[in-house]
Amino acid sequence: MNILSRKRLFPAVALGLLLSGCGGGSDEPDRTPISATLTITAATNASLNGIYTTNTVSLAAVEKINPIGSEPEVCSFRFSGLAGPGGMMDGDIRYLPGTPVLRVVFVSINGLEFSSRDIANAAVDRTGNEVDFTGKVLTASTGVASTITLTGSMPMRGNRPEGC
Repeated sequence: MNILSRKRLFPAVALGLLLSGCGGGSDEPDRTPISATLTITAATNASLNGIYTTNTVSLAAVEKINPIGSEPEVCSFRFSGLAGPGGMMDGDIRYLPGTPVLRVVFVSINGLEFSSRDIANAAVDRTGNEVDFTGKVLTASTGVASTITLTGSMPMRGNRPEGC
């Protein structure tokens, strides 16, 4: 009985180790040699205004996600590591596959989250491997009456799923 248990246990452990090495897709951004710059203007809290930049932006792989319910399928990735006057910026960008249309963007500066679910003033440039923002207004997600205006480009990794 003990030998039989080991025969079943070994493949299960090996499979677990194999799957744990696959990474988390867009779970955790990895540092890259790519630079990124986003500028915040017209912030309700003026201390957030300024340039957020890095020469080594952390980017997660773009994943295609098909959620349950009425939400559409999206391509999604996370970024982090931009330093600016308000602190560190990270975020999550989701867009519609096969289109230049942004679905939602989340930006967090030192834990204060802002988001936008409209398509105005943003475009996905798949051939240029970036998402462009031109005066994109984001509203605080916490119910606080606060906004920021985002301008700049966020690079994204190549080797994306089809349509992303």
